[in-house]
Amino acid sequence: MENLINSLKQNSTVIIKGKEYTVKTKTWYSIEEDETASYIKCELSDNRMLVVIPDDELVYIGQVIENMQYKRISDTVIQYEDMEFTKTGDGHQFIKNIEFGNENEVEGKCIFEDYESEHHIISLGILPEKDNKRADVYAEILEMEDIKVK
Repeated sequence: MENLINSLKQNSTVIIKGKEYTVKTKTWYSIEEDETASYIKCELSDNRMLVVIPDDELVYIGQVIENMQYKRISDTVIQYEDMEFTKTGDGHQFIKNIEFGNENEVEGKCIFEDYESEHHIISLGILPEKDNKRADVYAEILEMEDIKVK
């Protein structure tokens, strides 16, 4: 995990499941509810986002879905594309450090709810500093062997 994090450099190429992406930004985040939690989001080419959560040994790639059509089943379950997702967390994200990129390119502050299925994650987000714009992400959970950095 540490090798992956250290190898994500500006304009480096990351190959995920055989598809190449360019790393455009790398930002460290935490959440107000647990400031010891730390994770990385990298904006990639092709409007993709790579998220690395070292403490959970979790890596996923996703993209923002405009007007995501999900159905709330209960307080802890949503349904999207005939799959059920269970709530795994929520909170208020903030930037700890932008390693490269700039504030206009990165997500910034976000109020979020995260949901997980067997192989996917949905992060429902609102960006309060960007007129409460929606930032809903649908992502695929990756294995370390799915990722190579050139």
